[in-house]
Amino acid sequence: MRKDKEIDVLIRTRIMSMVGTLNLFLDPEATCTWRQASLVSSKVQGHGMAHARRIREWILAYILHAKLPLHCLGQTQWSALEDEDIAREIKLRVTEKAEGHYLKVSDVINVVASQEMQEFLVQKRVFKPSISEHTAQCWLTRLGWRYGKLKNGMYIDGHERDNVVEYRHGFVSHWKEYEHCFHKWDNDGIKLPQPDGFLVPGGCFRLIPVTHDELTFYQNDQRNMK
Repeated sequence: MRKDKEIDVLIRTRIMSMVGTLNLFLDPEATCTWRQASLVSSKVQGHGMAHARRIREWILAYILHAKLPLHCLGQTQWSALEDEDIAREIKLRVTEKAEGHYLKVSDVINVVASQEMQEFLVQKRVFKPSISEHTAQCWLTRLGWRYGKLKNGMYIDGHERDNVVEYRHGFVSHWKEYEHCFHKWDNDGIKLPQPDGFLVPGGCFRLIPVTHDELTFYQNDQRNMK
């Protein structure tokens, strides 16, 4: 057999084990049975009975289907999540499944095996009736899920949107307008002179701003695990 640059070392090694097995089996002077010939070829390569069984399977596959013992090492395998529609559908169903409780690997497996998801996959010409736990873990990672403890905290988003900025400017404008009517205290809690306030029938109207301590935003950030 000539060395073909397009056939890598592993495939050539497998083919050589097949050739060695056939040479021993077909040699009348060797008097080796089919199983013995494969075992000798396997032992030469430093393997055992399991590898000998694979050699016999490779030979039969080549005789019956002209199929060489190829491998997937170093090759990128296609994943169903590469289809954006499938990834979006699985993420939606998994998110619904996780609402209100922890998400488990078994939840992802059940989502994929559900009748609705199977019908969707068949429409996309993807036939995957089930997935393993390892695959489910990989899919969760690709979908952006991470293992960890649920945390409570303040979430701020969109504070630079045009409508939010416009509202903030209006609020500040009104605050400055009413500020001269506020009751005020100094840093020691001593009450400052009362403002003039608004003139209303029967007296004047003063404003007392009621605010909150921003530390309440951090009440859930303390460590509760050692």
